[in-house]
Amino acid sequence: MGNEHARPRLSLPRRLAPSARRQLVGAAAGGLAGAVAAPALGADPAGTLAASILGAAMFAIAFEDALRLRVPDRWVALAVFAGLAWAGVAGAHEVAAMFEAVAGALLGGAVCAAAFLLLREGFYRLRGLDGLGMGDVKLAAAGGVWLGWHGFAVAVLAAAAAGIAVVGLRALRAGGWRREQRLSFGALLAPAIWCAWLSQQGGWAGA
Repeated sequence: MGNEHARPRLSLPRRLAPSARRQLVGAAAGGLAGAVAAPALGADPAGTLAASILGAAMFAIAFEDALRLRVPDRWVALAVFAGLAWAGVAGAHEVAAMFEAVAGALLGGAVCAAAFLLLREGFYRLRGLDGLGMGDVKLAAAGGVWLGWHGFAVAVLAAAAAGIAVVGLRALRAGGWRREQRLSFGALLAPAIWCAWLSQQGGWAGA
């Protein structure tokens, strides 16, 4: 038989890094949770899609921040753009109302991000260390887009209460809480944003 040219081997895609796998698992869990929870609350298909997208982004952020103390920018960006799209769809009865809703969502994101940035800088000046990361500031922007400043305040309160409980349990188990220990606040705030948004959609049931 004549010599045959060896076929080039197909290069298999590189295995996903643990961080990427973790985020995808979180996104899948959040998307599924939204697909189940939203219809149970009486959501229409658009609302269910919004709940799934927000759930995917927030759960991916929570999974990553819980283990690496890092809020991934790509999921924050997805949440921001999806939130602006949802604001436009929800207020799409007429063009003027749509633009007003999107502008209101942008303002909510800016106010919440600014509040977290001021809190971050104030804490640093008082204690000499960062109490919040810039990822938390970006997450606040996403939360403000979806919830407005008033709804975001509820999410922050819920996340803070959960954080106090986590710190208390860890302190009891370890015999105290050291000053250099860190708490992944984004892992608590992200699902709180999702839950707070779902709770705002009570009008679904009456639609």
